[in-house]
Amino acid sequence: MDQGQAAIWAAAIGVPGVLLSGVLSYRAGRRQVRDQGANEHLQWLRQQRQERYVGFLQTVDLCLKALEGHSGDLASLSDQLDSSDVDAATYDFAPLYIPRDVLRSIEELAKSRDSLLMLGPDEVDDRAQALFTAVLNYWSAHGDALRALQLGPWPLPDDEPAWTALADADDETVARRREFIAAARENLTTPPK
Repeated sequence: MDQGQAAIWAAAIGVPGVLLSGVLSYRAGRRQVRDQGANEHLQWLRQQRQERYVGFLQTVDLCLKALEGHSGDLASLSDQLDSSDVDAATYDFAPLYIPRDVLRSIEELAKSRDSLLMLGPDEVDDRAQALFTAVLNYWSAHGDALRALQLGPWPLPDDEPAWTALADADDETVARRREFIAAARENLTTPPK
C-alpha cells in the first residue's frame, strides 16, 4: 500500500469519526442544557412550595389564635352565666356566632390553601386539606359550645358534650398541623426524582 492509498483510507475512516464525534457532542450538549433547565425548574418549584407551606402555616396559626381568643370569650361568658352576672334571656349572642376576626382569618386560610394546592405534591395537598377541614371543624365546635351556652341550663355541667367536642376539635387541629408539617418537611428534604 502506498502513501496515497493510506491517506485515502485515513480520510475515509477519519471523516465519519469526526462527524460521529460532532453529533455525539451536540447531543450531549443539548442533554446538558435540558438537564440544567429541569434542575433549575425543580429548584424554583421547591422554593415556591416552601414559601407557600410557610405562608399556609402562618395563616393557620393566625386562625388558631383567633379561635383561641373566641374560646376565651366563650369561657368568660360561661363563667358570667354560671354566676348570674349575665342574663341569658337578654344577652346578645349574635356577635359571638360570627366574630369578624375569625371569619377573616378563615377566609385567608381558604385562599392560602387554594394557592398551596396548585403546587402539590398530593401528599402535602391531602395534609393541607385535612388541616383546613380540622380548622373548620374547630370553628363549628365553637358554634356548638355557644349554642349550649345560649340554651342552658346554667351552670353547664363539666361533662357538657359541647365542651368535650370543642377540646377534641382543638386536639384534632393540632394533630393535623403536625402531619402537614411532617409532609411538607419530607417533600422539601427528599431529593427530586
